[in-house]
Amino acid sequence: MTKPTLIYVYDPLCGWCYGFHPIMEKLAKRFDQRLNIEVKTGGLAVGDRAQTISEGYGYIKDSLGQVEKTTGIKFGQNFKLLVEKGRYLYNSIPPCLAQLAMNKLSPENALRFAGDLHLTLFKEGKSLNDWETYDKLLNDYEVDKKSFKKQWESEELKKQMLEEFDWCKKAGATGFPTLLLKIGDEMSIMTRGYRPYDVLESHLHHLINNLDRMAT
Repeated sequence: MTKPTLIYVYDPLCGWCYGFHPIMEKLAKRFDQRLNIEVKTGGLAVGDRAQTISEGYGYIKDSLGQVEKTTGIKFGQNFKLLVEKGRYLYNSIPPCLAQLAMNKLSPENALRFAGDLHLTLFKEGKSLNDWETYDKLLNDYEVDKKSFKKQWESEELKKQMLEEFDWCKKAGATGFPTLLLKIGDEMSIMTRGYRPYDVLESHLHHLINNLDRMAT
């Protein structure tokens, strides 16, 4: 029987996704041989929503404590300074393009790269809008930088990214993080928003065991 696929829909600028990423890493390790995992981007700050923190995302300042308390994750002081100053442009396009480029060139590193994008912004307070950030980040990956940059700058990848945004929305990923579960040709929403590891692990464990019994 074909392995189920867990589709993780996130955005690099989503603080709740930052808090959820360690859970995704644990799930990937726990179900390594029994579950396929795909990473897709949903597009949080695109179009008219691409604004500076002070213009459109002032609520972030008040939500940091809640994310930290709920998830156990910690935001870096450099990111908190970005929030205080308010001038950083929240634009999902550059980091989402970077994620898609990694998905194409090194799909086995897709989830790890998503985590590194989060750390770069939310821990180190570095801009995800500039190529220089990715140039340095790629030093930790066996990916050709020229090929990556060519993808990142291409109109074709941007078209595919916008199509992916639309696909995720139609699939029900209207907030982040969202987990979609694909079994054969059937796809369903597993969860929207942050959920603790134990809840998700139990759900997937029972689901996979039931599928195994049905296949015997």
